[in-house]
This record gives sequence, C-alpha cells and structure tokens, in this order.
Amino acid sequence: MWNGNFTSELQQLGLSAPEAQVYVVLANNGSMGAAAIANLAGVQRSSVYPILCSLVDKGAVEGGAGYGSRFTAVPPNEALPALVVREREELVRRERLANQLAQRMAPFVTSAEAMSGELIQVLRSPKVIAERFDRLQLETERQIDIIVKAPILNPRGDNPAQAKARKRGVCIRGLYERAAIEDPTIAPYLDPWIAGGEEMRVYDGGLPHKVAIFDTQVVLLPLSMPGTQMRALVIKHEQLAQSLTIMFESFWQQAEPLVATGRKDARAGRSAQKLTKKRTSSRKLASLVDGYRRKPTDLSGMTRRMERT
Repeated sequence: MWNGNFTSELQQLGLSAPEAQVYVVLANNGSMGAAAIANLAGVQRSSVYPILCSLVDKGAVEGGAGYGSRFTAVPPNEALPALVVREREELVRRERLANQLAQRMAPFVTSAEAMSGELIQVLRSPKVIAERFDRLQLETERQIDIIVKAPILNPRGDNPAQAKARKRGVCIRGLYERAAIEDPTIAPYLDPWIAGGEEMRVYDGGLPHKVAIFDTQVVLLPLSMPGTQMRALVIKHEQLAQSLTIMFESFWQQAEPLVATGRKDARAGRSAQKLTKKRTSSRKLASLVDGYRRKPTDLSGMTRRMERT
C-alpha cells in the first residue's frame, strides 16, 4: 500500500480531483466494484461510473462492461506516461483548433487599427492605467498637457517615460490645483518633476477633472468611482482632444508658474520681489532726504542766480 496521497501530482498530469482520488483508491486496494470504490474515494455512487469510464478512456483503469463489473488500476509505470502522451496530443489538437478558429473568425472581427478615428478603451486597474500612461508618453511626438487634481495615487519621483519624451523635445505642461501641491505626499516629488523638464503652473481653486492630452489627439481621462475602484478612458478622438486642450489653455492662462522650490508659486515670489524693491526705494529716499537735511543751504548763491534771471 502506498504511503502518502498522490492526488495533487496526478491532477498536474491531467486527472480531475475525483479521478485522481479514485485511481489512488484502486491502486491501493486492487480490483473493486463501483460501490466500494465510491465509498472509499468519498464520491457519490451516482457519479462514480462516469469517473471510472473517464479513467478507462485515459488508459489509467481497466474494467469489465456492464453493471456490477470490477475495476482495476493500470500500473503507474504504464498509466502515467500514457497520461502525458494524451495531454500532449490534446494540446496539439487545441493548437490546431485555435489556428483554424482564428482564421475563420478574423473576417468578422474589427480590430482597433481598422476602426475609425473614434476609439474608446476602458482601463480597470491602477497598474494598467500607469502602464498605458507611460506608453502614451513614449508615443507622443510634440506635446503633453496634464491637469492634476488631488489625490495623486502612488506618486513617484522618477518618470523614465517622461524623461525619454523630453529628450525627444516633447513639451510637457502640468496644471496643478493648489490642493494637489499642498498635499504632503506630493511635495517631495515637485522638485524632481520640475528638474525633469515639466513646466508647472498652479491654479488657485478646483479644476474640473484629471486629464492628460497627448499631441491634441489622444486623451487619458481618469474617472471618479465609488469606493476604491479605479477606471480610466483612453479616447482617440481628435475633436474631443482639441476641445479639452482649449479648456486646458483657459485654466493655464489663469494659473501661476510654480517656482523651482516646488513649495511656493510665482505669485509669492513676485510679491517678495516687489516688497524688496519697495524697501530698497524707501531706503534710497530716506538717504536722499537725510542728505538734504545735513547739507547747508547757500541762500546767497540762490539770490544771485535769481537776480541774474
């Protein structure tokens, strides 16, 4: 009698779990009737005959025909190699069927390339969305415009796809609502993004939605979903991309450039510059007034000049 249960290994060779259990029972106990096999294998008596017939077809069991016949396991050194051969033959048959079916179905299936300019794809996981965003950056030739709203999921300092796009001369503009750059999980990444060549502006207020526009032709549009679900649309529609670009430009003109520190916008920088200039002017004026106070007034000279005129 065998020590151990070999059902999991037998399943890897192509047997179902009940078939593997029945084969182990027969191999351990020799010739048996169907009722005894069902009892020891823990399967229903009504289903034991289909299992035994399947094992006979696979060359793993031998049995007589008719009700009440007894069944015997074929020795493993014969049965198991036969299972491998059977699986190999089945795989070849499936490959042949797959090739034939693909050829027959091809005329009735419209591929993405064969579709018109309107194409919408739904992305259903953060990993797929990130991968498609990287691919779109690599495919872009001229310009990428991005509207960024909080929260930003899984921010990262490096963006190899964006770096490659920048090397090709692609212009990358990021329009951030203030809530996004004030998010403490985002602040550490602002400097690397700016250093990578992204032109950033900050909009005081809320932006309508996240969107990325590639070459004014393709749009990646993340969708707000209940709970933790994530969805995004990839839309290849030039007219829609142009309309969203007009919206982007409108907000872009109202936004302020983000300074290199990544923590303050240009408005604050310009305010500081104005304050410095104001203080400098005040100091100059004070020095000038003080100089006049200290300089003696030559009234006689002034009188002589007035008399000459």
